Amino acid sequence: MTEQSIGALALKIVDPWKWWQTALKDPSKIGSKDLPVHDSDPQQGYFRVRYSKDKPFEPVAIWKEDGAWLAYRAGREVKAEDIWTSCCRHPISHAAYEAAIDGKGWPDDDATVAAQVKPPEPGIGDNSAPVDEADVLKDQIENALKGIDAYKKITDDATASKAQSLRNRLNELSGDADKKRDELKRPHLEAGKVIDKHWMPLVKSAKEGANAVKAAMDAYETEKLRKRREEERKAEEARIAAEAAARAAHPEGEVLEAPKVETQPAPPPEPVGQIRATYGKAASVSVKIVVDQVTDWPALATYMSNHPECQDLLRKLAQRALDAGRTAIPGITTTEAAKVR
Repeated sequence: MTEQSIGALALKIVDPWKWWQTALKDPSKIGSKDLPVHDSDPQQGYFRVRYSKDKPFEPVAIWKEDGAWLAYRAGREVKAEDIWTSCCRHPISHAAYEAAIDGKGWPDDDATVAAQVKPPEPGIGDNSAPVDEADVLKDQIENALKGIDAYKKITDDATASKAQSLRNRLNELSGDADKKRDELKRPHLEAGKVIDKHWMPLVKSAKEGANAVKAAMDAYETEKLRKRREEERKAEEARIAAEAAARAAHPEGEVLEAPKVETQPAPPPEPVGQIRATYGKAASVSVKIVVDQVTDWPALATYMSNHPECQDLLRKLAQRALDAGRTAIPGITTTEAAKVR
């Protein structure tokens, strides 16, 4: 048997589509000894490829004809050797290839994403009037948001894949809108920085001076309050001492007639003081109870533990401790949760 006839027989025995068919059934084998991948050594089959994560997949067909490799990407002829290593890990069925060529998208596409990222047909919109980019993005975002209902509950990997596509699209639209917002806002921010650089030192220095004066006034009024409270305390002690002396001055058992005291209305609350100035407005002086120092942190934490803000803070601190690898945290239960990034 000649070498040429042996080669022809080998082609009949070895199915040239075998690599692709096996990869289609079990993509995890791609790159293994069962389905090796080598540069410039393409295999027949149908695949898809994209050269950027924010670009849609394009269909690829590779086959050998009359001893020469042929390859088409989205209907455009390319070199099989050049595109092989980019597309080989994404095998697709022939039906999926045909549907993509016909512009029907991919089976695992989210419908909204497929509709929005489909490339425009040549010539469409070339002579259209200028449009507001915000209006275009608004329409795209509103249409994308309509697709959220399909993923309120995800029950299989295929749906999760479509949901991720919609999430990526919404994040992409959010990024586009934020970039445009930043682009339009930046000149104003730069102008604002120039103004702030000129005026804020004046604002801060004057405010810091006013705050220093206020701190001195607070200290003065607090000292006045302390002296007043001390005088009140001494007056109360003197009253108690006088009553005790009066009781001691009478024989034991003598009944004293209670003094007649005219009923007086309750004294009005202590008026709020004012510091009047010869320039500008007066300052009011009020008395409030303030924390001086914490003497028992556990007791304070227990007392405040029913406050929603305290609970929220404790929950965040507990999560931070878990994220740092600590597990023995009292007062909580934990569970495993998958977080998509």
